[in-house]
Amino acid sequence: MQLVDDTEEAKAGSAAKTIGWILADFDDTLAPGDSHAGLLRYILRRRRWPLLLLPVIALGGLVYLLPSQRRQGISLIWWAITLGLSPLGWRKLVRAYCRTRPGLFRQAHALLDEAGARCWVISASPRALVRGQLYQQRSGKLPCRILGSRMHYRFGGLMPRFYCHGVHKLLPEVRTLEPALTLSDSLHDLPLLALGQEAWLVNPTPARLARGRAKLPRLIPKSWRL
Repeated sequence: MQLVDDTEEAKAGSAAKTIGWILADFDDTLAPGDSHAGLLRYILRRRRWPLLLLPVIALGGLVYLLPSQRRQGISLIWWAITLGLSPLGWRKLVRAYCRTRPGLFRQAHALLDEAGARCWVISASPRALVRGQLYQQRSGKLPCRILGSRMHYRFGGLMPRFYCHGVHKLLPEVRTLEPALTLSDSLHDLPLLALGQEAWLVNPTPARLARGRAKLPRLIPKSWRL
């Protein structure tokens, strides 16, 4: 279903000339796919032996489904998959995975070309992962700020020290910006989207758009492609 016409899409880049701060999600918003989950699968395929900890990974997945326990659930998954992984090994795996990614939506490139210096990218994915993908695609033309989950080592594995998801994206420095535009693909980001004078929901299904507009009626759907 085509939710917006081509004329409106053509205006996406030119609109950036007149707007102020932009707050953008990354996965499935600026770039297709969930790179966070993809990186976890990539590490698991490369290391293999953490499959022995599959019950822990499965438990983490179940805990993650509880909205109040998302950080604990994702921490269990990360810990089990990265147990014993060195900092150097972590950096190598992130770089290698970033090279497998398909790139940004063409409309995202246009938006960042015209408003990159006024754009903050805020993602639940680890900051190193988001920065690595943006550097791969836009070396020398990175956004003003890149915020993401902050990782640290604990009990021999990596896990989020701060999980930048949902309402937790509303960091104190973010709340002070009064952005002209916010964009995301996820209804978890409705608190972030509500900050913008204009709010875009990227590639929504009709059902997701209806659910989003029930809480934030001014959501504008955008159809973006590679």
